[in-house]
Amino acid sequence: MALADHFSPLEFGMARHGGCKTIIHGLHATLDLHPDWIVLQVDIQNAFNTISWEALFCELRAAIGSLDQLFLFVGSFYACHLSLYFSHCSHEDEVSFLSSESGTRQGDTLGGALFALAHLRALRTMASKYPLCLFSSLADDTHIFGPFEAIVPAFHTLEGHLSAVGLIVQPTKCVAWSPFGLPSSLSLPPGFSLPSTGLRILGAPIGSDSFQASFVGDALEVDVSIIHQLSLLGNPQVAFGLFSRCYVQRLGYLL
Repeated sequence: MALADHFSPLEFGMARHGGCKTIIHGLHATLDLHPDWIVLQVDIQNAFNTISWEALFCELRAAIGSLDQLFLFVGSFYACHLSLYFSHCSHEDEVSFLSSESGTRQGDTLGGALFALAHLRALRTMASKYPLCLFSSLADDTHIFGPFEAIVPAFHTLEGHLSAVGLIVQPTKCVAWSPFGLPSSLSLPPGFSLPSTGLRILGAPIGSDSFQASFVGDALEVDVSIIHQLSLLGNPQVAFGLFSRCYVQRLGYLL
């Protein structure tokens, strides 16, 4: 109930029913309605290690429902800077110390939820400021869908909001694509990848029929090759476990 109390029905539905599939099918439906729209895939550099603790605590404090009760619990892990041990070799006298002052902790089961919570305000602010655009995010994979006249201003504004919570956009890993092709006057930062036939979003191909067919064909070739090698394990139970828990899921997602 805590999630349902804090998030809107749409956001809660995405959390319950599979954010990946919701984003992918939503994008397909959006491009069917607006084939001249542009898709921006926004990459955040070292996202989970750089999210601001201050932003995290502000969002926890402002949360409604029972999420605010996590404030003191989370504070016991994140309120103080911690020393991380770092060494290039095994000699004790070569050990250095790094101060951990941002980001979620590796191994923290709440890490993903805390990151999403601190990231959420930027997305909500953008959605209200640019009603013609759609914004989606799963973990640190953020996407903007929108018309030509709004997409670049929306990107630069989002970049500023992300910077305010410690997140830095990495243009050289960002992608822009449109079914109708990108206008020559589109002024994106240097480094953006501009594919002509399609792009991969959350492990799924978005683009022309030939692009999607090629993507699926390559993925199936790899998976089928690995499946044939499961018999080499010499243990049918282990082979079946890997097949049913890993590759069946992969193939189902690909379909």
